[in-house]
Amino acid sequence: MIALVIALTIFLINFISAIGFNTFITYNYENAYYFSGGISIVYTDFTTLVLILMLIMAFAVVIIVTSTLIINKKRDIAIMKALGSLPKKLYSFYLTEAYLVFIIGFLLGLIIGYISYGILAFVAPFFGIFTSFQIDYIFTPILFFSCLGGIYIVPGVLLRKIGTQNTIKLFSRDISYNYDASKKLTSIPRWLSSIGYNFKISIINTIRRKGEFKRYIIVFSIISLIIFTLGLGSSVLSNSSQEWIAKSQGTDVIAIGHRNVIQNYTSMYSMFSSPEIIITENDIDFFDPNYLFNLSDVEDLLNISEIEEIDQRLISFFSVTELDGYHFLENGGYIVAGQQRSASIPIVGINTTEIIQDFEMDGNYFEEADPIYMMIGDGLGNNFFDYPLDQSMRIEDLGLGHSFHVSGVVIDSFYSGFAGYIDLKVMQGELNYSSNEINLLLLKVKSGEYNNIIGIIESIINANLGGNFSYINLNQIFEINYDFLNSLTLYPSLIIIMMAIISIISLYNYQKGNILEKAKDFLIMRAVGSQYKSIKRILFLEALYIIIPSLLLSLAIGMILNSTILLYRAYLPHISIPFIISGILFVAFLIFNYLSLFPILGRIKKFTIKDFDMY
Repeated sequence: MIALVIALTIFLINFISAIGFNTFITYNYENAYYFSGGISIVYTDFTTLVLILMLIMAFAVVIIVTSTLIINKKRDIAIMKALGSLPKKLYSFYLTEAYLVFIIGFLLGLIIGYISYGILAFVAPFFGIFTSFQIDYIFTPILFFSCLGGIYIVPGVLLRKIGTQNTIKLFSRDISYNYDASKKLTSIPRWLSSIGYNFKISIINTIRRKGEFKRYIIVFSIISLIIFTLGLGSSVLSNSSQEWIAKSQGTDVIAIGHRNVIQNYTSMYSMFSSPEIIITENDIDFFDPNYLFNLSDVEDLLNISEIEEIDQRLISFFSVTELDGYHFLENGGYIVAGQQRSASIPIVGINTTEIIQDFEMDGNYFEEADPIYMMIGDGLGNNFFDYPLDQSMRIEDLGLGHSFHVSGVVIDSFYSGFAGYIDLKVMQGELNYSSNEINLLLLKVKSGEYNNIIGIIESIINANLGGNFSYINLNQIFEINYDFLNSLTLYPSLIIIMMAIISIISLYNYQKGNILEKAKDFLIMRAVGSQYKSIKRILFLEALYIIIPSLLLSLAIGMILNSTILLYRAYLPHISIPFIISGILFVAFLIFNYLSLFPILGRIKKFTIKDFDMY
């Protein structure tokens, strides 16, 4: 159990480090802007939440397994005390045994975790996921040393408490020595007991094993919470991020321009999903006179009814500087925000009335021909500014260093969100482009009409702009970005499968716990005529009392965690989705519960009265 949980946790730690979601690691990609915008922050928050829950579960499993080990040694401790062993000797002996079990399990889990990660790292590129080998020096040591300390505190305290107990009292294991079967049940157990004989026996068995029941409630609550978070979070992230990217890129969009311009323009979109692609000011001079043209040169495009929108653009790299701003605090007062950062980034001149994209954004679009305001991508907003909506940016190469206040931060896949948008007329005026020159034209085509009109568009380009100008359908590169986001939601599916395996093993361990003590009762029941079917139902009900409270706890805590960390940034799912996920979990756990009974019943059938002679 320890090895399996540690293996899954180590695998997750290494995998999220490899795909760039470990906030404690500095990644040296060729593309320094790779996946560092607003979407990456949401994904990082999500994976960090899942990882923290996994660390908590691994810690809880280690503590519960070692505590159970100590409890199951109570009779051995009683015998050793009766033979004169000193309590300190007992303490050191059994605590060493608990540590030995943990260290062996941790080392096995470490090996299995690294092997499984290596296999996935080899397969991941085939699914479009870029991975790089990164060694984690934070989470793995935290897991190891926290478990060491936890064993010393929880099982250690339990062992010291056992060491001071009366020797006779130690012969009871998880069932308390002073358990009173005649004590009246509380309202809910009493109601369940009234349903039937099997319910009554299962309730009695659960109350007798109250300590073990509480331990497994913790384990299953964490397991349910992790699966619930993975199911809800991955669904919400996938839908939200794809919607954000769809808004920033558009669909059925054709880019027209010089071959060098559109080649570099598409590569600047590819930077979102590939750390190996980077375009800089050294790769192309967008203001090369050979790259410039005018909408009037291709005015025949205006007569094509299948074209819904025409978006004129002027793009180039500029040196920019972050300017200070005043950020007013909620409780009064203000701070001066800004660190005078500088960079060379693409600035795009657009007409907001013609823009094809429908950006997801914080803030507002600037007005047409507005010389004061600009919009920036989320990559800039998160990495270049302290409080972007309260700050400004100076574009050094534009006029006399024209400064623009940030009116909005858009979620953008272009240049990984490290681009700025200003008004086209303002940009042309600052550059003295009196003929309204542009170097890029985007066409929004009606759905399904691309093949019908592309020949006409090509002939207009060749006739009016020449052979060096061309077009490209941006759908293909956009689909690559979609697939990249889809691939990021594959790993939750793997973790859910692993959590299902852990669930089955946990249910089996719970059913197997104190099997000898339960088997005595079952032998008596068999002697008075009970069938194995009745025993099977009792065992099934005992695990059901673990499953139902765990699911209810996971639903409540999961909604709080997800709404606090994840859902406030993403699109809220329908209210039924969390309950559907919980319902699926309930059915799955029922199946796991049923499957776990077969080896238990097989073992019970082999018991005879001779197995209890030693007691």
